Amino acid sequence: MLGEEQILRDRYHIQCQLGHNAGRRTLLAQDLQTQELVVLKILTFNSDFRWEDLKLFEREAETLKSLSHPAIPRYLDSFELHLPDRQGFVLVQTYIPATSLEEWIKRGRTFSEEEVTQIAKALLNVLSYLHSSNPPVIHRDIKPSNILLTSDRSAHQVGDIYLVDFGSVQTAVREIGTMTIVGTYGYMPPEQFSGRAFPASDLYSLGATLIYLVTGTQPADLLQEDLLLQFEPVTHLAPSFVQWLKQMTHPNRKQRFSSAQAALATLEQPSLLQLQSVDSSTTSTPLTLQKPHDSKVSLRKNAETLEIYLPPENTTGAIGCSSLFSCCLTIFSLILLYSSLLNAGGFFIVMSLVFLGCGISSLWQTFFAIKVNTYIYIDQKSITVTQIAWGIRRLVFRASRRNLYKLTYLKRLYRRDTEAGIMEVPPELKIWATDEVNYTDASSSYRIGQSLSTDSETRFYGYLTTQELDWLAQELSNWLEIPITRE
Repeated sequence: MLGEEQILRDRYHIQCQLGHNAGRRTLLAQDLQTQELVVLKILTFNSDFRWEDLKLFEREAETLKSLSHPAIPRYLDSFELHLPDRQGFVLVQTYIPATSLEEWIKRGRTFSEEEVTQIAKALLNVLSYLHSSNPPVIHRDIKPSNILLTSDRSAHQVGDIYLVDFGSVQTAVREIGTMTIVGTYGYMPPEQFSGRAFPASDLYSLGATLIYLVTGTQPADLLQEDLLLQFEPVTHLAPSFVQWLKQMTHPNRKQRFSSAQAALATLEQPSLLQLQSVDSSTTSTPLTLQKPHDSKVSLRKNAETLEIYLPPENTTGAIGCSSLFSCCLTIFSLILLYSSLLNAGGFFIVMSLVFLGCGISSLWQTFFAIKVNTYIYIDQKSITVTQIAWGIRRLVFRASRRNLYKLTYLKRLYRRDTEAGIMEVPPELKIWATDEVNYTDASSSYRIGQSLSTDSETRFYGYLTTQELDWLAQELSNWLEIPITRE
């Protein structure tokens, strides 16, 4: 076990532990050759070890080798660790005698708007350097504990700022595809929940960090409206700085600043914000009446009728598992039925028939879903929703027009789950109608569409995108003259 007074590689004399988490330890040591203090980051092979951890560890070392910035630790050395009770890898980097922003807050320090602005400018300069690399270096875990601040505070200077811990760094940008989900809840932008990160993702994390400094509240504990952090009620900031922070932390990465340089230029000259700011007149993400250019949904309307066509929600990839299960259940039922008939087992014959019915029903529903086309027709008297597949038509929803009373749009949420970790609740659009008999005591609803895509441009198994839901919600609201209820 590693402890004080131990010397690694006959060179690094361990002084104390700086941090620790599963499979990783960060130690302060003295380099006996240079007599300088250094930081040892140690990855050990234990029960918590994952090969992805090793890949990230090696990427951190390679990234630090390529970087040279006064606000970033320098790479010094790396080697394999071979001890009787421990095997792993060690990364050696320069030691920065400073305290994390998180620790400063815990000690009771507060930051003025001017000081927070200084911190923002310093970090934006660092991000400009990282993002201008080829390929861009994306930190992916900017948060108060990974930002160090020296104690030489003065009347006009907050101190020196450093960005540390490149253990989650990404050096390639992918528009599509799944990557490892890394980051810290509350400081991660929505796109990182799907395993993707961009330079704009670091801007979000920086914005969330600055909000923490001015509010003293973790971003995850702030109220949210359509994923927009509601920090204004607990701050007293200049309107221009509030608007700047809103744009930094916009849930849609394309609504954030185009680059760290653009964010810095706007911070230094707030008048630019008027040209590129997000509309602050509403507390929710505005919907659009523009149909997405690549949408296969069709909508036709006039003064008397509104018709919407929705293509099949499922593709062969989505229903593969379902059809395989249905086939297996049907085959198992047939085998069980055959065996029961041979052995004249009355109970097993009944059970096999039940399983066979379930298998055939499941198989039928699976094949029906492959080609199901949905048609929503609304006129002055009623609304009908019809599904057609394989030439078979079925009515799935019907209500009187006068009984339509609510249009709900569930906003995208992220919730903590004790078993699954962070779970996403995707957007969902529903139309509600009161019961024909019990006008006020009962109601029914039809789910017009759901988005399973974190990014509004990315489809998942043929479901509607968030942009399509925005468009349909606004069209229905305008035509029916029913306000959209956000839930």
